[in-house]
Amino acid sequence: MNPYARRPSPKWPAPRWASPRWIPLRWIWVALLPLAACAAQPKPPPAPPPPPPFAEADADFVGKAAHIDTFEIAISQLAASQSANPKIKSYATRTGTDHTANRDRLGTIADQHGATLPTDLTSDENDVLNRLKTEKGRAFDHDFIHIQIEGHREALPLFQTAARNATDPALKSYAADTAPVIQSHLDMATALVQHKRHHDRHHH
Repeated sequence: MNPYARRPSPKWPAPRWASPRWIPLRWIWVALLPLAACAAQPKPPPAPPPPPPFAEADADFVGKAAHIDTFEIAISQLAASQSANPKIKSYATRTGTDHTANRDRLGTIADQHGATLPTDLTSDENDVLNRLKTEKGRAFDHDFIHIQIEGHREALPLFQTAARNATDPALKSYAADTAPVIQSHLDMATALVQHKRHHDRHHH
């Protein structure tokens, strides 16, 4: 036998990783990590339920109160720009500011019940506003302040009733807080009329 003849290479067994049947356990663990992470994530919270609608009486009050605010804002803006009387202008600025704040608060409460406040004037309110736009001087001041007295006299019991009987707590609180504001507007308007009468008596 030739000692320098090439000997056949020994046949070593194939490594386990070369076998398609053998997968290291750590590889399986690594592959399962993303699935485990997905399973560990918390589920998103369920969608909140839709806001509850107003009770019928509450909804009726909200609609009327919104119309009052819309009209008062419009007529007060007109008086603040059209009247030449500083007292009337000051009163109109005050009422316009208050009713704007009232409307904003009422709108927030309405949003919590999925309701939208009306923004249009009624046909009667439009007629009153259009008539005032044609007036000037004392005639305008006289009609404006008497509209204020009549309107706030009608609005006051509406808010007082809602302050007692509204079923929604936020709406009930709103009505209770707003009723004194309505009363103060009525008192100021009445005082303006009395002041004018006193002035007229002493200048005639």
